[in-house]
Amino acid sequence: MPNRGDNPDEDATSEEEITALVPQRQFARNRLAERQQAILKQLHRGMPVDSPAYPQLNAVWTQLSGDWSWLVLVPGEPDYSTADLARALAQTGTRLSVQPVEFTVAKDLDLDSSTRLIARLGISEGAGGGWTQPHEQEFGSSDYGQPLTKTIVALESPLANPLALPIALASDGVVLCVRRGRDRLASVRETIQAVGPNRILCCVLFD
Repeated sequence: MPNRGDNPDEDATSEEEITALVPQRQFARNRLAERQQAILKQLHRGMPVDSPAYPQLNAVWTQLSGDWSWLVLVPGEPDYSTADLARALAQTGTRLSVQPVEFTVAKDLDLDSSTRLIARLGISEGAGGGWTQPHEQEFGSSDYGQPLTKTIVALESPLANPLALPIALASDGVVLCVRRGRDRLASVRETIQAVGPNRILCCVLFD
């Protein structure tokens, strides 16, 4: 009985089959990699690539889980802007939430622009009364509905512009942003007193 190696045609056929299978598997892996890249691009659609990234904001977004429509990010120091942080938090929310999340910058406010922003975003039902957790909502109410879009507002300090205060009070809550080692404790305390301690949902401490 001839051995497998005694038939050169059979060896050639086997080698051809093995050689043919390698590109097929490689092709499948390439297709899978392309699909994964496409999914990642879809998840990150609309996100500016030059925006700073804050992975720690994942925990902040989890802390803010609840039924809210719009929040404001307020700096602990009058001369600081929370625009970059608000953009990054909106990007984090886009990744972690099934609802669309957008952000807007509210600066150089006057009476007209402050009024227009409040009219556009609406006045929270719990405005002035603190944070409302999901279990506190009346789910049995026929007019209850989840907000379609969540909005993060980068608000200037009410210590620098008093017209920022009505916006903070009309929102669903305040996220206080404090720079470690740079913001003065006195300014942080004044900001807390201005917006009201019960309006602050959490404090973001960053470098």
